[in-house]
Amino acid sequence: MNPLASFVADLADVPAIVGSGLPGLRRSRYLLIHIEDAQAALAWLRQVLALNVVHSVEQVRCGNPGRRWWQREREDAPQRRSERVRESATLAFSHAGLRALGAEEDTELPFPSAFRTGMASPLRRRLLGDEPEPWRWGDAGEPGEFAAHVLVAHCWEEDAAPAPPLDPAALPAGLRVLSVSSCPSYVDPMAPGAGPAMYEPFGFRDGIGQPVLAGLALSTFERRAREAAGAAFDDRVVQPGEFVLGQPNEYAERAYAPSLRRWPGQRSADGGFGRNGSYLAVRQIEQHVSAFHGFVAAHPVLQGGAALVGRRAADGRSLLGVAQAPREIDAFRYLQTDAHGFECPRGAHARRAQPRDALSRSVADGIAASKIHRLLRRGRVYTEACMTGGPVEACAGAPGGRDCNRPCGRGLMFVALAADLERQFEFVQRHWINGPRFGDLSDEPDPLLGTSARRAFSVQGCPVGQRIEGLPRFTTVRGGGYFFAPGLRALRWLAEGKQFGGG
Repeated sequence: MNPLASFVADLADVPAIVGSGLPGLRRSRYLLIHIEDAQAALAWLRQVLALNVVHSVEQVRCGNPGRRWWQREREDAPQRRSERVRESATLAFSHAGLRALGAEEDTELPFPSAFRTGMASPLRRRLLGDEPEPWRWGDAGEPGEFAAHVLVAHCWEEDAAPAPPLDPAALPAGLRVLSVSSCPSYVDPMAPGAGPAMYEPFGFRDGIGQPVLAGLALSTFERRAREAAGAAFDDRVVQPGEFVLGQPNEYAERAYAPSLRRWPGQRSADGGFGRNGSYLAVRQIEQHVSAFHGFVAAHPVLQGGAALVGRRAADGRSLLGVAQAPREIDAFRYLQTDAHGFECPRGAHARRAQPRDALSRSVADGIAASKIHRLLRRGRVYTEACMTGGPVEACAGAPGGRDCNRPCGRGLMFVALAADLERQFEFVQRHWINGPRFGDLSDEPDPLLGTSARRAFSVQGCPVGQRIEGLPRFTTVRGGGYFFAPGLRALRWLAEGKQFGGG
């Protein structure tokens, strides 16, 4: 039996956020909810589930249930249409949030230490290289921080009215909320020739080079990218168990799935409560736009910031000197094309976040090493009116698209999906983003996300390059946490509350 058949059979249980960032739903906001009354929280969860806005991958990517689509290699494999989704919500819980609902871990199948400790804990913040400065919110209940128990990633069509139970002003007593609003002008659902595109406040296209899950039928734009990229497209194809618990991963094993006491289903390391769920690493990153543009304007060698980012601003193409059509902007390899960094500096953000084949002397080994650290990104820009405890509407945007970027965009609500927080998100953050010797450099962390006081950035050149000292901070983390988005079956069971004495 094809090992991916189990993944396909479970697509109706896998949260929709795994299959798509839903760029067609341009309006969005994030609700960070603190539970004071477990019974009120369970009643609210049941209300939200009754709205039919919590979708599965099958609904947003595969549509027609009951047929198998794991034969992605077949050129003649027909493609199913997705359901028309006008509103969507992803529900995820911090470890403290599960406890607040009365959930008890299965002691033989516990949650991993990173999730249990929490991103906002002093230990995790030190490991991640975060500065010891106060956060507005976190997942660990640190003094002075809003303790986020539940994360709701909520998006809807521009002409749709969001469901009242997801209105931050209408949440029941017993729940406190912090609302982070987004701006639709940074989402282009139909970028010319390349499909959906996201942009960030520095002005660059974001979210390029996303992994493609093996076993999931290719979207129209992914099929076009495969045709344009040829064999290089396989560099993007990653086993689903790198993002979905209980499914086959790049080690040819099934990703570990923790469980809870009284879970009525299978009790095993790949079939417990956690099966078909995914961990979310979430960080609210404020971007200092004026500092960025002022600094790059004073240093022409940085090509308007493209050298720092590792891609061109206008269309997101790589800095490598390879002609690329919009639909094949992800079809390149660093080791093969630019091993020394003469075209794209070795310390550029894009090169650190996804080194591709550059992790080994062998292209194949480098790609394989890269795949076990991949992240599936689903974040969006948040706006000036970024946080409030009362009613808030998403930014009205601008009919012309990105016309209102400058007044609205405050930073990025970074959301990354992973099956192993330590091997994926924390490894990338510690060794690639904050690693001062990444790419054989010396004392150079990531130019965009680094926080050390004495930072530098090198632009390689032949015969000589240039090292720029004294980089200011371009970003500041304002909050963060680890959350778990359960499979839909587990989410419904959790909402019933009977297992915890509620319901």
